Amino acid sequence: MTKRKRLLGVVSLFLMLALAMMMTACGSKTEAEPVVEEPQQEVAEEEAEPAIEAVKVIEEIDTEDMAEVPLQIESITLFEDGSLRIVPTEDLLKNAETNNEVVDGAIYPFADSGKVKDVYLVRWGNGGYRTIICLMKDGSLSALSANELIKDHITVVWDNLTGRDTYVSVEERASEEDDGYGVVGITEDGEEIDLDFSLDF
Repeated sequence: MTKRKRLLGVVSLFLMLALAMMMTACGSKTEAEPVVEEPQQEVAEEEAEPAIEAVKVIEEIDTEDMAEVPLQIESITLFEDGSLRIVPTEDLLKNAETNNEVVDGAIYPFADSGKVKDVYLVRWGNGGYRTIICLMKDGSLSALSANELIKDHITVVWDNLTGRDTYVSVEERASEEDDGYGVVGITEDGEEIDLDFSLDF
């Protein structure tokens, strides 16, 4: 019995020793590795939106030969996004400012008409009248009232001239009868539509 007790004592001691070592190993705190914060990357500045390209510019509008009936327009610019910018001068500018129509020194009278595909500055009649006609992306035509533009110095837009939406271009033509000018709209199938009556507003 004594040997047995000794053996049990040794085994118990060994077990207690093993258990103590395990508890020490589990309970010991290991030093946490320091967290290295990576430097924050600088937020890249937002790239500026690319400028919208101008696809057509009409300048030298009120030249000496047009001085009798000036439009009071410095330039007309068509942009690739379909917007049309007109830089007004004199009374046209003053009236536009009064009506809060000026944005950065320009007006956009066709903004509510849709997207412009092409723009034409045309003469019509024999009184030196001119106006701006826009070929819209839907194939229709819109124009500024020459009477309002020249007499009252305001921009009034007439949309959907002749009620067609199949136009592909506009041409000014010299009249052989009265030394005046006429304007025609050319359709997809090559038909030429006289626009003079539609412009007489």
